Amino acid sequence: MSLWLCLRFNALPLEALLKQPELNGNRATVVVAQRLVIACDDTARGAGVIPGQSASTAQALLTHYDAHIVERTPEKEDALLQRLMTWGYGLSPHLQRWQGNALMIEVGSCLTLHHGLEALLQRIHNEMSLRSLTVKMGVAETRTAASLLSHCEAHFACQPEQPLTERLLPLPLSLLRDEFPTVVDRLEKAGIRQFAQLLDIPLADIGKRCGIKFVDWLNQLLGRRQEPIIDYQPPTRFQDTLWFGFDIHNRQELHPAMKRLLTHFCHFLINTQLTSGVIEWHCLRPKGNKESFKVFSETAHRQSDIWLALSCLQLDNWTLPEGIEGLSLLANQLQEDLPPPQDLFHTGTQQTSRHELADRLRSRLGLQAVGYLDFRREHLPEDTVIKTQSTHTMNRPDTIALGQRPFWLLPEPHPVHQEGKKLYWNGILEIIHGPERIEDCWWSNPTSRDYYIAQTPHKQPIWLYQDRHNRRWYVHGLFA
Repeated sequence: MSLWLCLRFNALPLEALLKQPELNGNRATVVVAQRLVIACDDTARGAGVIPGQSASTAQALLTHYDAHIVERTPEKEDALLQRLMTWGYGLSPHLQRWQGNALMIEVGSCLTLHHGLEALLQRIHNEMSLRSLTVKMGVAETRTAASLLSHCEAHFACQPEQPLTERLLPLPLSLLRDEFPTVVDRLEKAGIRQFAQLLDIPLADIGKRCGIKFVDWLNQLLGRRQEPIIDYQPPTRFQDTLWFGFDIHNRQELHPAMKRLLTHFCHFLINTQLTSGVIEWHCLRPKGNKESFKVFSETAHRQSDIWLALSCLQLDNWTLPEGIEGLSLLANQLQEDLPPPQDLFHTGTQQTSRHELADRLRSRLGLQAVGYLDFRREHLPEDTVIKTQSTHTMNRPDTIALGQRPFWLLPEPHPVHQEGKKLYWNGILEIIHGPERIEDCWWSNPTSRDYYIAQTPHKQPIWLYQDRHNRRWYVHGLFA
């Protein structure tokens, strides 16, 4: 059975603009749109300001207060709801934005995962408190009913064990005024002001008085018509923000917020089957530019404890700006989660631990502290191996045939002494394989070499070549 949870954010226009709870009891904030009040905080409400008033009336009521009248910003409301939908995807894959200021989440299919409805509602309440967001909740078998019940008190709105019709009876029809203004006016003139009175009327009579559209809506409300299941498509990037409500004075005070944001981030990665090899932290201030730093990992993963350790190591080397009141986590470079390669014979190599060591060294000492040998697609051996500071841009030699070549080359080719047909380098050399001809740079400095594998009297295999232009021999590399 479907069970829908509606999270309604009636103070969204206000809370999308406030970066933190106001600690000044004399400060009153009012949000207006087209010179009309649409939201206000408790201080302004206590002074008599209510939604629908004109901005000038609100200004007059707040004469003795530190009044801040700000214009509504729909972009910030959309961004906040988008972050909440990303968070809500961790509760259920079936969710959607509802009526501009609410989220509708199907939770009936995942109550076992969340240990029941009561535990889920408590988890949501705790999360919204940490985000300093005001939320009203409603739970019902249909989306429309859950939306209506979210306008009621919590103890009444979240009791799905009672029959749906009984829970709807005391609700006022004025809740439908935005969607059906003409119908509500017509019913109120007839003395019908509650659902209890409306549902006593036969459906055919309601259709005659209110129209077929209202009857269809009523059938959807009562679950007589199947509602389509909505699958939410999560974004391809992650961003979340927490505000503290106070200034940060040392790095340790950032650690709890970092841990919480990383937990959200890794839950998002698990739910979307994605990973990331780089994250970015933004330290936020109410005024002034934000300060940021990036944290890299050699292996893309979704382990919050590893990300936290790397972030704390890098934070220790970072100059903490003054006036930080918020923290934001961004990840734009998300990628599909692919299983790591497994050793066929389980020899016990711990490649992950080597990557973690490199991550810790770079976080502590800087990005340039750890280097790697990388492959480059060139013909001349001395140009194929280069040093790099990151494995994120390495080009792997997919199917290129490298021949029998040593990995380690000498810094400069060593000349080989030749007497007749005999070659000497730490003793007489015995050629055991070759040649392999390599030619390049015909347009600038023509190079043509014949490479051989030889061994010394001590059976040490070496890699040498004969320059086809001057006919001289050189040792270029050593085999392990």
